[in-house]
Amino acid sequence: MLQHDFWPCPFCDEGIIEVLVRPMTYSAKRSRSAAAGSKISWTRVKEEVVILTKKCPKCGRSKEEIEKKWKEEGII
Repeated sequence: MLQHDFWPCPFCDEGIIEVLVRPMTYSAKRSRSAAAGSKISWTRVKEEVVILTKKCPKCGRSKEEIEKKWKEEGII
């Protein structure tokens, strides 16, 4: 389930950045063998944030600069 959200710009705090957030989920994988039968293993899929805005409408910073800043701060 994707969440559509608006976050403040990390540089000017005035611009609004549009993002899509996919929360952490679990994925199941089923395997079968004659000796062991059927087995299901679960793996965790990390949260993912996709920036939709090309640049900040207030300060003009690009999508790449915003993404880099959020990664440095540990937000994404």
